[in-house]
Amino acid sequence: MEASVERIFSNELVGMAGHFFQVSSGSPVKLGDAENYVFEVYRNGTPYILRMTHQSHRTKGQVLAELKWIEHLQNNGSEIPKVISSTGNNLVEIVKGLDGTDFYCCLFEKAPGVRMKVTDENFDEHLFFEWGRTIGQLHKKTKSYKPETEYKRLDWHEEELLNAELYQSDVPEQVKHQQELIMKKLNALPVHQDNFGLIHSDIHNGNFHFHEGKIHVFDFDDCSYHWFASDLAIPLYYLIWSLEREGVKELDEYAAKFMREFIKGYETENKLERADYEAIPLFLKLRDLTLYNFFHKKYDLNSGDSQLYKTVQKIERRIMESRPIVHFDAKVIH
Repeated sequence: MEASVERIFSNELVGMAGHFFQVSSGSPVKLGDAENYVFEVYRNGTPYILRMTHQSHRTKGQVLAELKWIEHLQNNGSEIPKVISSTGNNLVEIVKGLDGTDFYCCLFEKAPGVRMKVTDENFDEHLFFEWGRTIGQLHKKTKSYKPETEYKRLDWHEEELLNAELYQSDVPEQVKHQQELIMKKLNALPVHQDNFGLIHSDIHNGNFHFHEGKIHVFDFDDCSYHWFASDLAIPLYYLIWSLEREGVKELDEYAAKFMREFIKGYETENKLERADYEAIPLFLKLRDLTLYNFFHKKYDLNSGDSQLYKTVQKIERRIMESRPIVHFDAKVIH
């Protein structure tokens, strides 16, 4: 979380938010604080997830748009933790930070099951297939979604993390050049109902639980109007990221194995044209760009000895070389 938001946040605010939803937040367990404050809280012994979003990150309308879409997906059979209304029958409640600015608070059921790590024994083809099937189902169901006009998520091009110059005063020229190329190629892609819509945008293995053979997706905070192929590239991107950290070699081969099963699962629910699958490397490059800008936005990278600095330098090299995190050839999936 940015220092400016940290300064105006306190545990007292968590208690105030919990009061709206009748959950005990006396000893909340913090689960995350990168872009939202996320806590595990309890009501009558049952765990729930309390999320607090500062107005600098999302507007209230954007939060409501996310929650309304989640409700649509739930109502159409998707395995997603439910949004819980407050005692005032509101999906979003507001608490004020120490400077008078707003935090938008909402409550979710906690997804059953556990997170899956790349080192787990059952991180295997069955999981890859179900991972793809789950995303395919979300894409199939989002095609029928017609949001109310006052609830609108961002279009892909409205994402501030597309512009490196917002966060650095001395962006390398080659990074700026590659950023322009990525944007040009994205703008040239076709857009229609069967390849573009409201998507989750972040379904890596940290954003779902696996339970009794099924995947339960959560953390829809990044949902936006985007190409479906982007939702296929994100799992691959973070899978390779995790495998690299574990010291796994032959990543191209692992990526091919993963994508074969992943797309098999995806196509049981939704099918894309070959050109959409062939765009996946472009979306891998896009994730490098947005993650690069995210790190520059959130952290002080002046300390050249830090592991984070080295990570960002590695991403920067890939961007400058126009090289995705892993080689992917759409031929492997059929």
